[in-house]
Amino acid sequence: MLKNYLIIAYRNLLKNKVFSLINILGLAIGMAACLLVLQYVNFELSYDNFHDKSKRMYRAALYQYKEGTLDVKSALTFPTIGRELQENFPETVASFVRMHHQSGVFSRTDTDQAEYFDEERVYYVDNSFFEVFSFPLLMGNVKQALTNPNAVVITRSAAEKYFGEDWREVNPIGKTLRERSRSGGTDLSITGVADNPPGNSHLKFDFLISYTTMYAWQSVGADYRYDTEESWYWDEVYTYLVLKAGQDPQQLEEAFAPIVNQRTRTRDEQGFTFRTVLQPLKEIHLHSALMDEMEVGGNIRTVYILFIVAVCILIIAWVNFVNLSVIKAIERGKEMGLRKVLGAKRIQLVKQHLLESALLNGLGILVAFTLFQLSLPYFEHFVGITMDHTSLTQGIGIVVTGVLLVAGTILSSLYPAAVLSAFHPARVLRGKLTHSRQGSQLRQGLVVFQFAAATVFIIIVFVVSQQLSFMRNYELGVNIDQKLVIEAPMFANSVEEARANALAYKTALKRHSSVQHATLSRNVPATEIRGNNYVRQLGKPEEAKFYHVMGVDYDYMATFGLQLVAGRFFDEAQPLSNAKIVQNNENAPDFGTNDHSVMVNETAINKLGFSSAEEAIDQQIFVFGGVKQIVGVVKDYHHKSLKSSFEPIIFYLQPSDWEFITLDITLADGSSVQVDEIITYAKQQWEQIYPDEPFHYFFLDDLFNQQYQADQRFHLLFNLFSGLIIFISCMGLFGLSSYSTIQKTKEIGVRKVLGASVQSIVALLSREFIRLVLLSSILALPFAYWAAQHWLKNYALRIDVSWWLLLSPIAIVLFIALLTISFQTIKAALANPVDALKYE
Repeated sequence: MLKNYLIIAYRNLLKNKVFSLINILGLAIGMAACLLVLQYVNFELSYDNFHDKSKRMYRAALYQYKEGTLDVKSALTFPTIGRELQENFPETVASFVRMHHQSGVFSRTDTDQAEYFDEERVYYVDNSFFEVFSFPLLMGNVKQALTNPNAVVITRSAAEKYFGEDWREVNPIGKTLRERSRSGGTDLSITGVADNPPGNSHLKFDFLISYTTMYAWQSVGADYRYDTEESWYWDEVYTYLVLKAGQDPQQLEEAFAPIVNQRTRTRDEQGFTFRTVLQPLKEIHLHSALMDEMEVGGNIRTVYILFIVAVCILIIAWVNFVNLSVIKAIERGKEMGLRKVLGAKRIQLVKQHLLESALLNGLGILVAFTLFQLSLPYFEHFVGITMDHTSLTQGIGIVVTGVLLVAGTILSSLYPAAVLSAFHPARVLRGKLTHSRQGSQLRQGLVVFQFAAATVFIIIVFVVSQQLSFMRNYELGVNIDQKLVIEAPMFANSVEEARANALAYKTALKRHSSVQHATLSRNVPATEIRGNNYVRQLGKPEEAKFYHVMGVDYDYMATFGLQLVAGRFFDEAQPLSNAKIVQNNENAPDFGTNDHSVMVNETAINKLGFSSAEEAIDQQIFVFGGVKQIVGVVKDYHHKSLKSSFEPIIFYLQPSDWEFITLDITLADGSSVQVDEIITYAKQQWEQIYPDEPFHYFFLDDLFNQQYQADQRFHLLFNLFSGLIIFISCMGLFGLSSYSTIQKTKEIGVRKVLGASVQSIVALLSREFIRLVLLSSILALPFAYWAAQHWLKNYALRIDVSWWLLLSPIAIVLFIALLTISFQTIKAALANPVDALKYE
């Protein structure tokens, strides 16, 4: 019997090649899209799971409160946190590791023509690093690799960069790399080679330097041993803990709180308190958005949304399969009627159709996996990550695939099988197919669900597109066009040398005729301001609040076109000397200039408690442990993306310690600028002043737009999957229109004989489907509006969801639906009525 079923199923596939291809392809596309999304979701949820102790691993975060109100949440902590926790709670804390990020320039010391490389993923870490984390070491001793000062462990990719692809034969162990950074320079001995961190690790590194190496830092005459070991002010380290089995992190937080308060009590008079919060390691990537994160994390809401998208696509693919299968069931009515007359039982007919359905689903799965494997590299490039390709083909992936096959076969086959087996043989053989009102309503309901989902997706696509366009075209209050930004060198023998070289390079660049302005600064728009400090008016320590503090030079405001609200800009001809500062036992800090003036933005003025910008002019504030005087107020501008509101910023003069030099190459007469020529000139001047430093540059507008890459990727993903949903939904609508046309073949023939026009028949056949699409749109509107508003809450500045954003997608869906059903309706309206009535 089984063999007979298989033969019949095979013959039906061959007999209806086009129809079978459409059915299988629609199912396969839906499954492949679902698998792609599930691969991405599974990858995002797998972050940091590969560590052996991941369930007991936590990161210590530092929460800072002002007068009991949470002011700052930072991923960086004091260097003493880990040791204090382990010493005070040995029964709870098994081990800890500290990590301090410090980029630098690296080169080999055993070659006469060494290449210099800027390295960003550099961390100073405790020797317990490999005890806490499960990163495999390919060469070296895990327990001793990071014990001694000036020891460094490099990754496999770093070994290939510095020693070539045959690095194993060269054996880097014992070789020396020279590191130069803003904290000084030192030679590092390679003690190990680690495997590259996997893509689903929130911690990415290329160089791990022993933590004790920092003890020898000599920068501006300061010994950093106290800061790196004992300080409760220097919050520049990441701290990770491993708790012993069965320990409660919340209880540890509460027990540790009094110790933190005692160690930081010197700041109680200013109203500051601190709390250490333990974040589960596996939640950092998707659930953490603190200051100073190691990398931009994911978003759990995006993961949930994409999972819902995957489920919707799969359900719509199955709905489409059901609708098309019902059409074939109607066409095979006489076959089923004849089988029943010859003695076939209903259960046999159901089994036969289930087997055929399983065959179609099986073929769909095979095609889906083929499409999945072929499209996965493009999808990875699309979302900008490299995922583990085995996650859906091993372990849980096999289970998921099996569930897809079994559930898909059963769920999508029960209703068509029931339709086939329920035909009354006598009526079927007389050409009268029975169909229930309930069955018709179910099919219509499935189409409504398909197009409601499609409408929601298209509305969200429209809203996201408009928000992205709004952000790209919004007036930021700062000029980012035609700004060439050059990154600062990593090394200088002294502060005086750094200052002299910086001014010499800036002077050389300004000699180029196309350079209108040039400025040295610690930050540029779109970069995170790392110089943060508590600022207050004089004599009011209790009013100190958290501000962004940025070092700039005299040309910063002119270069970026900031607008003056009150006072004046920085003026080298009018420096504010220390003698003009009211000391009040608080000395003005010197940052390489005798000018002790500062400028602030409007948000900072409001936060400082001044009623107006004019009132703030010539007022003195306490910042960086000393006094500065406000000489000007600039209009608020968006330093970062529109997701954030205006931030309070204090600008102070610091020409010696800069990270960027920005060139304004906008010509006043509007003539074109030879950008390549300017870059070549800048590089030539760089090589004369910084011969051992790599030359790196970027354009500011590109950097600013990179802040919206995640939103752009989200938009493109929704475009892609909305298109798939529309395509699959139209296939289902095509099936339903075919079914309706078959049901009304005789009616169409009679109407044509009685004189009905083609237009009236097309309108008759289309009316029902247009009604279904309109109904689906009405049902989709409330949910689409809610989803759009919920997504827009992520932005401080956002668009309004206007009526055309809701109605335009409906019009598009309606138009696509009309195109889909027009083929069947026009074909039926043009058919010869004799063919429809000749058997009556």
